[in-house]
Amino acid sequence: MTPNPCTNLNHRRTESPVRCCPQCGAVVNGRIATRRCSEGNHARSRRNQNLFCVDCGDMLRHGSSPIAPLRA
Repeated sequence: MTPNPCTNLNHRRTESPVRCCPQCGAVVNGRIATRRCSEGNHARSRRNQNLFCVDCGDMLRHGSSPIAPLRA
């Protein structure tokens, strides 16, 4: 496992339930196939405050720094 500055726990799991990390967009489980997402799926992910889509890895909130902490 390569070191990653991301604090999301999906990087530490051997069998992560998602393909991509919602905080940094890196692939955490390459065994899960990439899905084509709709804008509805991306809107739902943005409401969950994800920076990246967990299915396709696309950046959801442009202008946000992927590693910077979110403001409370």
